[in-house]
Amino acid sequence: MQTNKTITGRKEFENMNSFSSSEIFGTAVFTLILAAIAFIVIRGMPKMNGAIAALRKRTLIWTQVALVLTVLQLNFKAGDWRFSIILGLIVLFTGSIWLAARHYDLRLSAAERAGDSVQAGPKE
Repeated sequence: MQTNKTITGRKEFENMNSFSSSEIFGTAVFTLILAAIAFIVIRGMPKMNGAIAALRKRTLIWTQVALVLTVLQLNFKAGDWRFSIILGLIVLFTGSIWLAARHYDLRLSAAERAGDSVQAGPKE
């Protein structure tokens, strides 16, 4: 026979995993904001003169920090995915900017080795 305390604990655990409509809406808005910022930063990379290496280092560090925080959150708050989803979105955000900066930096260095100049903007 289950006690009232274990039943209450089970209900709290089930409520912890469920998302309310406001939490889903907030997560969607946060995702759209991060996607818009990432798009703006990635599109502005060709205009950065020599700051790509610093951007790569910063975004790699922030990706690692966010990844560690996500793993810690998953380990210490087992069963509660809400904050881990936000941290996971930050990992994807910083990781995408790092990957784009790495790609652009490699493209820039390959063009310099070939003696070409890289365009300042997108091809039209």
